[in-house]
Amino acid sequence: MALHPRPTIKPWLPKLWRDPDTIQIGIDPGGGAVVSGVDAATAHWLVGLDGSRSEAETLVAAAAAGLDVANAVGILSGLHRSGVLLSAPIDVDDVGDTGPLLPELVNLTTALTSPLHGGQAMTARGRQHIVIDGANRIGVPLGALLAASGVGRLSFLDAQPVRRCDAGVGGLSLDDEGEPRVTAAQRAIRRISALEQVLTHTAADEADLLVLCQPWTAHDPLQGRGMSERTAHLAVAVRQGTVVIGPLVLPGRTSCLHCAELHRTDRDPRWPALAAQLVAAPNRAMHEPTSVLASLAAALAAAQILDHLDGIRVPEVVQATLELRPPDWQLHRRSWPPHADCGCVEAVPDPIRAAG
Repeated sequence: MALHPRPTIKPWLPKLWRDPDTIQIGIDPGGGAVVSGVDAATAHWLVGLDGSRSEAETLVAAAAAGLDVANAVGILSGLHRSGVLLSAPIDVDDVGDTGPLLPELVNLTTALTSPLHGGQAMTARGRQHIVIDGANRIGVPLGALLAASGVGRLSFLDAQPVRRCDAGVGGLSLDDEGEPRVTAAQRAIRRISALEQVLTHTAADEADLLVLCQPWTAHDPLQGRGMSERTAHLAVAVRQGTVVIGPLVLPGRTSCLHCAELHRTDRDPRWPALAAQLVAAPNRAMHEPTSVLASLAAALAAAQILDHLDGIRVPEVVQATLELRPPDWQLHRRSWPPHADCGCVEAVPDPIRAAG
């Protein structure tokens, strides 16, 4: 049995009686357990798995309560395999200090099975600097989601003033009309998170991640290539009613936006000429996404960005895009492997491994 210095049933998991001698802990098949043969003494002992005792003390308490120690060891092993145990209790005082970040801490603790590691991951988020190119109906709600998730520094790049059509859920407001987008975006971020520093302008290569939210970015790779040769970057767009997230480019390690352009050009030799016209298209307001699509794009992008920052799992948008469109509203993953004519990927043994 793996060592749990202070076995703790995750306090957010419900404990439910299935019948008079069976307890179910949690409701998710992927992270729950059912304990059968539970009498009053066993139930009392299970309640005591709150991190107040070491594993040895927990087994001593089981014996004192009249439980068979071998059976108690089996229960602990089963709870561990089911993913319902933490290795130590969550410090109540620390939890109180997290405020609105408590759900984030709980989620990270669940993924990492340790309050210590969950807290370290939250601290790491607070050190990250994300630059969002495009303070628009996608970029500002995305920034708000990242700020609410504990990302410590957010900056926006945008030289345009706010138009009425820029107002959106979780982003800019109608009262912002005429103001610089960056100024209004900073105000929107402060409404959700009191960040210590929100920069008006910054160089893209000073960021931990650059997010490209300007219209047509996701299918105009040439526009994104020169501005972020050394910085990890993610393209986010809504294209004719389709949410497109990715690819996430880790320079030198994964395929780049230019690879995507070359793949498109292989399929359609006229693509570069079309892309240039898309970027220069007038009346951008007509191409703004609906509120639902903008919100979906921001949420999906935020989830992929947090996966990248936390290093717990490899984001789905590494060398790929996630695409979501009505009427089926199903996520589709499209691969964008390195292109033979690009040469952007260095010879590394494992380019897309999760960091955690």
